[in-house]
Amino acid sequence: MAYTMIAEREQQKIRKQRESALIVIANAQVMEAEGWTVVITDEDGNSLPLAEFEAGLSQKFSSWYKPKSRPVVPTTIPGPNLFSEPANDDATPEAVVAAELEAEAVETEAVAEVKEIAEDDFETAEAANAVPAEKAEREEIALDAAEMAD
Repeated sequence: MAYTMIAEREQQKIRKQRESALIVIANAQVMEAEGWTVVITDEDGNSLPLAEFEAGLSQKFSSWYKPKSRPVVPTTIPGPNLFSEPANDDATPEAVVAAELEAEAVETEAVAEVKEIAEDDFETAEAANAVPAEKAEREEIALDAAEMAD
């Protein structure tokens, strides 16, 4: 076999051998996208990471093969700059807790100010689902309601 791909992740290891460099690259790209560390060994016995193997292949077959551009993924997470001046908005833990308690008190006051809603303000289920009455019926209902109120 001309090309061997070895993909490793945690305690797992996958090895694939293919004659076609393009098939090996396609498999390697999928594996790498899924979080595997991929190394490809060419026919000369050189073991290269996927990006370097693709770069070499694109030089070898420059007339028809162009590697896909990939986003640069940082390998380390930058830590805080210990030598920089502290920001002006850095608050002490006590100040943060005090601000949270104050915001909670304001929210509680706003909830207490909510007015009570009378039960008469809502429609009954029968009224909400009723078929709209004709104009004459509505007037008759209004007269009946006025008579009952007297």
